[in-house]
Amino acid sequence: MREKPTVVLTISRQLGSGGSFIGQAVASRFGMRYADREILKQAAETVGLREGDLVVSEEKAATFWESLLHSFSLGAPDAAFVPPALPPVYSADLFKLESLIIREIADRFDTVIVGRAGFHVLAGRSNLANVMVHAASEFRVRRVMELYGIESEREAERLVERSDRQRTQFIKSYTGKDRNDARLFDLCVDTSTVGLETATELVAALVESMLGRRWHGAHTPVG
Repeated sequence: MREKPTVVLTISRQLGSGGSFIGQAVASRFGMRYADREILKQAAETVGLREGDLVVSEEKAATFWESLLHSFSLGAPDAAFVPPALPPVYSADLFKLESLIIREIADRFDTVIVGRAGFHVLAGRSNLANVMVHAASEFRVRRVMELYGIESEREAERLVERSDRQRTQFIKSYTGKDRNDARLFDLCVDTSTVGLETATELVAALVESMLGRRWHGAHTPVG
């Protein structure tokens, strides 16, 4: 009997928009694999490092971490802590490694892939849907303050702004695309407008439609 083709959802998201929340909820509802930090963990194990050693290089373009070519911090890149030297893992190499891991997971499981340019890495697959989750800055700042226990609104604003710059540059550098281009995605949802619950239902409906027709023709992604 022919193996059933896997159904894969990729979620690109702005920090604080709730993309990870939606991804976990949808994965749980349909019994799908949820792949986020797992991808980084596997990449770290492959090169013999701890997961935390790779965090600062992930989803950031080379210009952001050129000064960290031979060392990685467990904290924020601008923290005072200076880590000991470790074997270098360059951003391009990490992206290639994580891309291989993403493809392997997608080949084996019905999966929700969060971040890491999944829409680009898996482009051309059947039974693939790409979603962008975004929200107004005020909504994101409030949510970041709540999630990370940040008391300063300005600090949360800086975190959101820095994340936007880094993720935009990462996507541009390694895919040549603009992450704000709605044409890359099958669904774009503004959680500050519709709310997390409604956004989850919209994404779930998209996944449910793919699960229902996986034997009855391929879904061609727009990206």
